[in-house]
Amino acid sequence: MAIPVFKSQSVALSTTNRTTIYTTPSLSRAVVTSFMIANVDASSATTVKLEFFDASASTHFALTGAKSIATNDFLVISDTPIYLDSGDLISATAGAADDITVTAFVEEYSTGF
Repeated sequence: MAIPVFKSQSVALSTTNRTTIYTTPSLSRAVVTSFMIANVDASSATTVKLEFFDASASTHFALTGAKSIATNDFLVISDTPIYLDSGDLISATAGAADDITVTAFVEEYSTGF
């Protein structure tokens, strides 16, 4: 049985373009157990959208809509785990540049094949 490697993968969203937060390495599978998303702007609320990229289908799927986060506030998403295969990824898109940080808490398992 594979022993998980626990990771915290954080990214500051410096643009309003889709930005990769975590990519499952080759020969691995992963479980994203939760996200912490912070609005570090001291003057205005902004939005963030999370997506899952299924490498086998070459398609992005929305995990959230454009979720608004208040000034200097945060959002924790831990309702359900997200299971990722090799090459799958999680991305985020910010409504304003330099205002959002996203941390994904991940359990990574080597498959060895």
